[in-house]
Amino acid sequence: LLDANLRAKLTQYIIEHYKTPEQYVVGEFVNHDIVFLGEYHRIKHDVELVHELIPLLYANRIYNLGMEFANYTDQDDIDRLITADTYDESLARRIQFNMWPFWGYQEYIDIFRVAWQLNHKLPKNARRFRVVGLNAKADWSYILTEEDRKNPEIMKKVWKYGSGDEVMANVIIKEFVEKGEKALIYSGITHAFTEYRQPIYDESQDKFVGFNEDRMGNRVYKKIGKKCITIFLHSPWLGEKGYSTDVYPADGVIDAIMLGLDPKYRRVGFDVKRTPFEKLRGETSLWKYGYDRFTLGMYCDGYIYQKPLSMYKGVTFAKGFINKSNRLYAIAQSANPRTKETSRSVGDIMVSMERDADFTSRFRQFR
Repeated sequence: LLDANLRAKLTQYIIEHYKTPEQYVVGEFVNHDIVFLGEYHRIKHDVELVHELIPLLYANRIYNLGMEFANYTDQDDIDRLITADTYDESLARRIQFNMWPFWGYQEYIDIFRVAWQLNHKLPKNARRFRVVGLNAKADWSYILTEEDRKNPEIMKKVWKYGSGDEVMANVIIKEFVEKGEKALIYSGITHAFTEYRQPIYDESQDKFVGFNEDRMGNRVYKKIGKKCITIFLHSPWLGEKGYSTDVYPADGVIDAIMLGLDPKYRRVGFDVKRTPFEKLRGETSLWKYGYDRFTLGMYCDGYIYQKPLSMYKGVTFAKGFINKSNRLYAIAQSANPRTKETSRSVGDIMVSMERDADFTSRFRQFR
């Protein structure tokens, strides 16, 4: 049962400092150069928030979006795509497919379309908005067994350009930090950690074994410190027993608060550090391991809540993204050796991708 005094403090803070998610993200650029927006993945309204932010960023003189969901090796194609006279959906799909064949979701592809629409309406000599693909090109065809994933020599072949976090951080520093540019960085939350050190939990031994301190955000934070921050997009946390369970973030306190709020305040962005939200705990989550007293303020600087977890919808499979001509290549690029059967049909792959984005089923335990 939530303490009445804590409920009152948290509720009062939201009401007195209310900002929409869009207002909150844009406002954070007043004091920060790099804002990391960390997601669970495949949640429809999270990607659509990025769509909404693109023209608002530009209007506030923030001209860059860096994202995990495209490769830096395709940057020339991305620049060409979003500054062309006409929009090329097939090129957008090709860029997305190159990142990973199993990320064929229309809302992510449409990030390019939204940027193109903005640029297309600008006066001829106006500065163009830029989308930068941060990721390293990986080749998962080298992974044939579970043991391969634990073999450093094989993983070097998979990540021949360097690890994803290393490459993404280096691109941010090269394209934004060293040029004195501000940028919104959109990625999975674990890449977006800045000050927080991610615990490594060994499920086979049922214990904490150390920290990963080399995430993309960690690396950028080491370079620029408090000029970068992490904003978390409300979603489940990993459960304390391992990577296959989901639990309410912050032990469910935020969900309980939001359900009791006037609906006009429920879609909101707010600070975590130096606010009543800072000391919220996470005793049901894997994120607590390695810390004497883990709190939300360690995990992130800011927070965005849009709706209850029970109302989450997934992104949409892009029809035709996987087809007869690219099916075998896609199968070879699966990161899971158990899904490499060449007999898998286009329909099989499509169904598995749709299942990954079926949050009505995946989040059915949440209110």
